Amino acid sequence: MGDNLKNVLTGVGAIPDADWELFHSILREERITKNEFLLTEGKVCPGIYFLVQGCLRTYRLIDGKEVNTAFHFENDFVCELESLSTGTPSHKFIQTLEDSRTIFIPKAQLIGLYQNSTSFQELGRKILEQVAITEQKYSSLFTLYSPQDRYAYILENYPHLIQRVPLQYLASYLGIARETLSRIRKRMA
Repeated sequence: MGDNLKNVLTGVGAIPDADWELFHSILREERITKNEFLLTEGKVCPGIYFLVQGCLRTYRLIDGKEVNTAFHFENDFVCELESLSTGTPSHKFIQTLEDSRTIFIPKAQLIGLYQNSTSFQELGRKILEQVAITEQKYSSLFTLYSPQDRYAYILENYPHLIQRVPLQYLASYLGIARETLSRIRKRMA
């Protein structure tokens, strides 16, 4: 368990073998079927997930309507950063869109590793920076681009989203109605 995770983490920073063994001992591999939740609104985010296989979405309920804020694919780190950091209940849901396989890193054990290993302090900071950068990219889409430009950006930079994410979720992510997305797709075809 954890070869993909080790490769990704080694790409971020060097991990001494002894530290890797400690880290490996806290990991839990989980298989989650399509449409299951890793986190629901009102629950505290218990740790960080590393997505080995599958597709997840993060969304909020606003006035009873689902608003997708992120999609996650293989080799992504997934958590609800605010809830994880502050220990407060989440305002977001994390749900599988496909049968998925994750490696779960529990927060309590991870904090213990931080206290005993400077390499994991640095590594943890870099992982959380990657999660924050992903969230920032999403918010930038709305301040910098029109709906058509947002779709063009996704098409150019993240074509796997269009192939793996249902149209209604993609439209919500782009901040437009499904019908508007269909018209944009037709114009751009």
